[in-house]
Amino acid sequence: MVSTRQPRGLLPTILTLIVLLQGVLANHGHQHVHRSKLEQIQERENILQKRANIAITGIKGSVYPRQEIRTLAKNADQWNLYLLGMQAFQAVSQSDPLSYYQIAGIHGRPYVEWDGVPGINQVGYCPHVSTLFWPWHRPYLALFEQTWYSHVQNVVNSFPASTRGRWTNAAATLRMPYWDWAMAPPSGQSSVPTLIRDQTVTVTTPSGQQTIKNPLYSYTFHPVSNALGGFPYNTWTTTLRRPVDGGSASTRSNNNMFASIMDQNRVSLRDRVYNLFVAPAQFVQVSTEASGPGTGNPSSHDSFESTHDSIHVISGGESGGHMYYVDFSAFDPVFWLHHTNVDRQMAMWQVLQPSTYVGTGQLTQNTFIWNAGQVKNAYTPLKPFHKDTAGNFFTSMDIKSTSVLGYVYPETQSGASASSVRAAVNSLYGPGSSSSKRDVHIALPYEGRPPRVGDHEYLLNINCLKHGLGGPFTIYAFLGNVSSNDTTWATAPNLIGSNGVLGAYSQTNTSDVPIEGCIPLTTVLQGKVASGELSGLDVYSVSSYLKKHLSWRVVKVGGVVVPPDQVPGLHMNVATCPIVPAASFDEFPTWVGYPKVLANITAGMPGGTPYIPTGGSPSSPYSPGGTGTPYYPYTPNNHGSPYNPSNPADEPGYCEVETTVEYVDINGNFLYAEKN
Repeated sequence: MVSTRQPRGLLPTILTLIVLLQGVLANHGHQHVHRSKLEQIQERENILQKRANIAITGIKGSVYPRQEIRTLAKNADQWNLYLLGMQAFQAVSQSDPLSYYQIAGIHGRPYVEWDGVPGINQVGYCPHVSTLFWPWHRPYLALFEQTWYSHVQNVVNSFPASTRGRWTNAAATLRMPYWDWAMAPPSGQSSVPTLIRDQTVTVTTPSGQQTIKNPLYSYTFHPVSNALGGFPYNTWTTTLRRPVDGGSASTRSNNNMFASIMDQNRVSLRDRVYNLFVAPAQFVQVSTEASGPGTGNPSSHDSFESTHDSIHVISGGESGGHMYYVDFSAFDPVFWLHHTNVDRQMAMWQVLQPSTYVGTGQLTQNTFIWNAGQVKNAYTPLKPFHKDTAGNFFTSMDIKSTSVLGYVYPETQSGASASSVRAAVNSLYGPGSSSSKRDVHIALPYEGRPPRVGDHEYLLNINCLKHGLGGPFTIYAFLGNVSSNDTTWATAPNLIGSNGVLGAYSQTNTSDVPIEGCIPLTTVLQGKVASGELSGLDVYSVSSYLKKHLSWRVVKVGGVVVPPDQVPGLHMNVATCPIVPAASFDEFPTWVGYPKVLANITAGMPGGTPYIPTGGSPSSPYSPGGTGTPYYPYTPNNHGSPYNPSNPADEPGYCEVETTVEYVDINGNFLYAEKN
């Protein structure tokens, strides 16, 4: 539960003094003298109370798992308490530091200090695009959870004594849920559960059943204010997802479009998550999309922050829903479900890779309390989150384990091992897993199959600048002809996937921050082989096919289409590496070497030129973590140019040999010759 805001050890002493003084007043009657002293002590008590910090402890007591939202909903009593707790939480006055409004406001707007931690910049506290992205959100989520849970306890205590035991038992193991947007949804259902799309919900209250506004559908500002920025955010009274008219003061969410786009992108997102678990990497490489000198991340093919961005952008939409911008995103209830899942991904990855954690790196952009360029590491205070009332902050080392904050996840609870987590990842996200079977005749999104001997992994790597377009944007990748109607791109049947770049509404961060993302190609190429459009998955066949059919488009806020060659810093390339099938269900397939760029595929396409970071060189393959090694991993031929895999003769080491076979009789006499 939420800690009281009183310094430990001081208040009992103050109360004792107050009692003694009251006794003196009673015995001596000199009230006009001692009242002044009493008032001084009470004033001192008030000052000390104001100075006390909010201690983030998580839910105290035993450690229990946070459940996937659809799993939690199957427990009717716990689901009921979750909703009623959220309803009460959202109703707290916005002037209260422990209100839904103020806790959400830590992340972005209204750019005010929280719990006595003053700022220096007009942005939120969150250190996006840095090595602290993953760990900073862990105590943030714990603060939200413990505050919500205090309202759950109040709800339990409001039930009559005759039924209170039932609700007490339900609350005992309750934790806030996560939304696993990458897993295959139950048959016939969308990736976006109706649990967060329904506008109303029926709950059981102490007065009986009632239908209330669904607290997972939106948050209602009370009141909405200019502190949220300019139009339309200072007029929208509730949070919105993909608003029908982003330029109107009175509009509505389009959750059906949100669901449709998520369904079209789920397999691509699933493959990204799976690859991030499978490919060997350091913590910084998978935790942040920032790359380049000083960040601590020389490069990586993808990151959990980048997949996280895509969910934000899809949820909010180019029409400017709250999740679309960092500034407003935490006000939407889906933010907390999404970020709890991101925290779960971190926890699972930690079990698989226990020897690597937060490293040293520079901040790439300003935050409320820090300036870009400052160097941070695992011992940096995760401000504004205090671990006690004395003012001590959490560090990444403090929250390396989720159990210190009172929770685990189904995959990481007691007894979890690398083998058990690998088995869970294979089941949830592996291509062709039991949880993702569907009709193979459906062209897109094809669900994929497990790798076979001789297979390759194919990736569409994306490099660009975080703030290159002055706000969020989306890169869509296609196979085949692209419709001239850009409003259909997000759900087009020939869409391979999309990569969303989360940005800010107020452009206080305008530095060129290089980031990386990825759109996996393997599954869709398997589908093309299954349908007979592609002869095989060998490098030459795939290269020739992609050269003819691969393209991409870019869309920014307002649905404005941006020509790819006008996107600052955009570099797209296809990379591949051989893959060895897993030996068992609790093992991963193995990527052989680092994916090498097939530069010929994108050569001549807008944004298709190779990416070479500052100090880099296109002379040899990149080795993750190697000192002084270049990033751009294509293989040159003896002329110093990228090889063309659609022409086997251009591949390094290719050598045509002409042979002549002479046939003779048993005595060695020449008969005839054949040339091969």
